[in-house]
Amino acid sequence: MLNSFIGTLKVASSLPRLPLRRYSFCLSTMTTPSCPEFKPVEHSGIASISKPDGFKFRLVSYNILAQAYAKSEQFPHSPSPCRKWKTRSQAILNLLKGLEADFLCLQEVDEYDSFYKGNLESHGYASVYIRRSRKKPDGCGIFYKHKNVELILEEKIEYNDLVISVQDETTAPLDTDNDALAVGNEDTEQQDGLTQKDNDGHCGDPNDPRVRLKRDCVGIMAAFKLKDPSQHVVIVANTHLYWDPNWADVKLAQAKYLLARLAQFKILVSHKFECSPSVIVGGDFNSTPGDKRGAFLRS
Repeated sequence: MLNSFIGTLKVASSLPRLPLRRYSFCLSTMTTPSCPEFKPVEHSGIASISKPDGFKFRLVSYNILAQAYAKSEQFPHSPSPCRKWKTRSQAILNLLKGLEADFLCLQEVDEYDSFYKGNLESHGYASVYIRRSRKKPDGCGIFYKHKNVELILEEKIEYNDLVISVQDETTAPLDTDNDALAVGNEDTEQQDGLTQKDNDGHCGDPNDPRVRLKRDCVGIMAAFKLKDPSQHVVIVANTHLYWDPNWADVKLAQAKYLLARLAQFKILVSHKFECSPSVIVGGDFNSTPGDKRGAFLRS
């Protein structure tokens, strides 16, 4: 498939994953959050993607937890002061600065214009961003060190576009690869055609694929030229797939759409800039080792 690496990315580092969705930093007890130490890939047992002619960069992927979702019922172990935006924002900013990454793929960014864009700009990062559909407050952003890389092309992904593929079954048959969507996921209880509101506030029959696919999830992909002698082009994608463990069919449909769009984007970049770009995907896939959607992403 694609010449790509899917997962929590470790390029030129052996950075351990520290899920910020699970941990909050409290400045009253820790003024400077400790940052993980980067170690060279060649000493960590992780395969390097460096080319013989030599280029190297550092990319970090983090779900930083949208402030809108930092609720006590979801994080009862976190003291209330640590969930406050004034505290969390500075802790997150200090941590991101300390990573010294060339690329930051961030998910659940809900204060982009008011906080992240300007504050990270002051530390040398430009950015591209997409907010989730409808009234969802958060989105995905790619922040990049503009002194080290040049943005040359970008595209945004709206997974709600999948609804178009099943909108009119009389003129366009349902994609056979997504047959599970026609009857819903086997782990979801049948609702006898009743209109209901799901956990995300969507109304309609949860067994209708047009309802199931409308999850307001998004992604973004961008092509960058490295500002080094290699002038190598790298495609970086960032996404956040649907969260519900009982809706594996929706996650798989989103993953398939992501890879299809990414393959098209790679061809476009290759022809437009006469290059052979590397492809790297960061994101929160809401996937665990061994499950179906994780196996699809790794294929």
